[in-house]
Amino acid sequence: MGCKIEELEDYILCYIGETNGLYGVGFLIKKIYKPNIVSFNGVSERVAILKLKFGDEPLTLIQTYAPTENATEDEICKFYDDLRNAQEVQDKIVLVMGDFNAKIGQPKKCENLVMGSFGYGKRNERGDRLIKYACEQKLSIMNTFFKKKQSRRWTWISPDQKTKNEIDFIMCNKPSKITNVEVLNKVSFPSDHRLLRASFFLKNPKKSRKTYSSSPKAPRTDEEKSIFIESLRENVTKSLTSPQHSENVQTYYDNYL
Repeated sequence: MGCKIEELEDYILCYIGETNGLYGVGFLIKKIYKPNIVSFNGVSERVAILKLKFGDEPLTLIQTYAPTENATEDEICKFYDDLRNAQEVQDKIVLVMGDFNAKIGQPKKCENLVMGSFGYGKRNERGDRLIKYACEQKLSIMNTFFKKKQSRRWTWISPDQKTKNEIDFIMCNKPSKITNVEVLNKVSFPSDHRLLRASFFLKNPKKSRKTYSSSPKAPRTDEEKSIFIESLRENVTKSLTSPQHSENVQTYYDNYL
């Protein structure tokens, strides 16, 4: 337990967790992206930060696990305080994601900057709190910007399999960077949550332009020099014997080119 980074066979695991069997958040990163990892920081057992860089584009990922509905007001306040502290060190682009234990329901007219047109279920008090935080931090809740079947929206199911809610979200301060958000339905893993995946657009690194010189290469070898002199002699002779011969120097120059 604690705050650790472990290298596995194909992945790198960055996590923080102090209470065995409870809480804890982290990231599982494919090893091919190891050179892109800048830093990992566990803010608390409920909030962790991973910083990446692709070319000249820095990216901050913040993973969260909000208190459940049985938590005290102090626990909820501490969670959002930790989240604010995490965002104070964010890069230009930030994704805040995880289990927020909040139901945001359907969007209201005044919330068009943080919510799209596609909600799920009914909003509860925790949902109001999450919406308020998103407005405060200028984050868009990306689940709501992509139309999906209702059966592909819920992210949590109750133990009796009767209640389904959307309580896991991916938020971003640059919504144009997200091209899709979807629930993965075919991941075999013993959990009451379904995996949520976002497709993120990274700009391609700029390719350096090759520069070309318009000046002709000077002859180097004896053979090249001989060919150049012979060509020059022919051009001069042709120009001087031409019926359109003129004493104008510019005309001579143009004929040589």
